[in-house]
Amino acid sequence: MKLLHELGGLHHEQAPLYIAAGFFDGVHRGHQRVINEALDRARAAGGTAWMLTLDPHPLKVLAPHAAPLLLTTLPHKLTLIERLGISGCIVLPFTKTVADEDAEVFLRELAAALPRPAGLVVGANWTFGRAARGNVDLLRQLGPELGLDVRVVEPMAWSGAPISSTRIREQILRGHMEAAACMLGHFFSVRGKVGRGKGYGRQLGFPTANLAPQGEVLPPPGVYATYAEIDGVRYLGAAFRPDPKLQPEFGPAELLEVYFLDAHLDLYDRELEVYLLAHLRPSSRFDSAEALREQIVRDVAEVRRVTAGHLTPTGELKLPYCT
Repeated sequence: MKLLHELGGLHHEQAPLYIAAGFFDGVHRGHQRVINEALDRARAAGGTAWMLTLDPHPLKVLAPHAAPLLLTTLPHKLTLIERLGISGCIVLPFTKTVADEDAEVFLRELAAALPRPAGLVVGANWTFGRAARGNVDLLRQLGPELGLDVRVVEPMAWSGAPISSTRIREQILRGHMEAAACMLGHFFSVRGKVGRGKGYGRQLGFPTANLAPQGEVLPPPGVYATYAEIDGVRYLGAAFRPDPKLQPEFGPAELLEVYFLDAHLDLYDRELEVYLLAHLRPSSRFDSAEALREQIVRDVAEVRRVTAGHLTPTGELKLPYCT
């Protein structure tokens, strides 16, 4: 997937060029609908589809105290986008200058940067420009004049309300991983580099990969059923997020310790993506190493039981049943 950090450089791309625009945190099912609309339009016309997004999150610049923890860092988001088949992505650096740009001026600059014919696909709630005054009404008004085929995609709903990154974040913070997966359209995952820990898991007979996620939202401390794909092989595991009040010896709460079932892997210094399937239990304090060891044995059995419900007869993982 090609990557640009400014609007220039698109004129040589194969037209028609359809742009899916948005922040796309988490790349959830609503985002996927917007992106797939751009892909479908481009393919039908023999063109290409790109994505336009911003980095960092606008609130990180305009109101840092109110900026949310993200579902996906930029590299993680770009990986998810690429898997959908997008040809390229424009990541515009978000600054106070960008925030203060007039919405119509920005739209005209975008239109001038695109080959013809071109289209713009957005969600119904997309806004842009100074004080977020640019919206789908302005797009529809100026689109024909600017030679843009404007497509507005309505939100998707789940459990009686629109799917949003905010709703998904709330479910993850409660440890409701199945609900998050239903809205994401994929299991929630975190990425990070595997570092060297203190060896507590190995001493207990359950060596772990110590993962330091890269600034993404995390579920509450506790134990989770997980899986990861490593060198093309899927491994089931149990992930432990420590509670610093109960287990200060395990280090920072932002750490995930992952024990992979039926495998002995050397993962130090490797980048790893770990999918969190289900919350198994809250974090607890144990009176002895033997009591903790016995609980880990029960956790491993629970991982096998829970993940069995997510496995197809051919061994593929499937999402929970989402009504």
